[in-house]
Amino acid sequence: MANNSMWASTKSLMVVINYVNEIQLRDYRRALDAILDKSHVKKLTIIVNVPKDVDKASLPPHFLIYYNSPLDYSFMGKLKDVLLMRELEKSFDLLLWMGSLEQKVYPELKNTLFKKKVVVNDADDLYFDLQLQSNEESPVELLNFVTKTLDKIELYE
Repeated sequence: MANNSMWASTKSLMVVINYVNEIQLRDYRRALDAILDKSHVKKLTIIVNVPKDVDKASLPPHFLIYYNSPLDYSFMGKLKDVLLMRELEKSFDLLLWMGSLEQKVYPELKNTLFKKKVVVNDADDLYFDLQLQSNEESPVELLNFVTKTLDKIELYE
């Protein structure tokens, strides 16, 4: 019998991370590489929410990462980053939002089509399909917890 879990059926994935420092970002990239090597994911997009005081140009460039800053929004709250806007027009199987939802990109993501949406370590009763809580601080341990949990959830669609 084929595995029809939420994780096994994910072919396109968007991960949203709230930037803390370059070490945390590097650890997330390594952890994502490790779990994706053993998955069915073919398309990955990573949005890293950086604080206003962090210069996006100083962060290591990566073709899968879109750095998102409060400075990327107009006075009226409209996203100005054309490349990220194009990415948000695509559809994805799964959204993994890691951490606080208090980010300017959150309302923009609501216009993106996701089959399933999971928030980790925050709560939103209306938008997300699943809310997970973990005390793990290490990106490796946190992502392993998330993927193992999603692998236990069978989809019947």
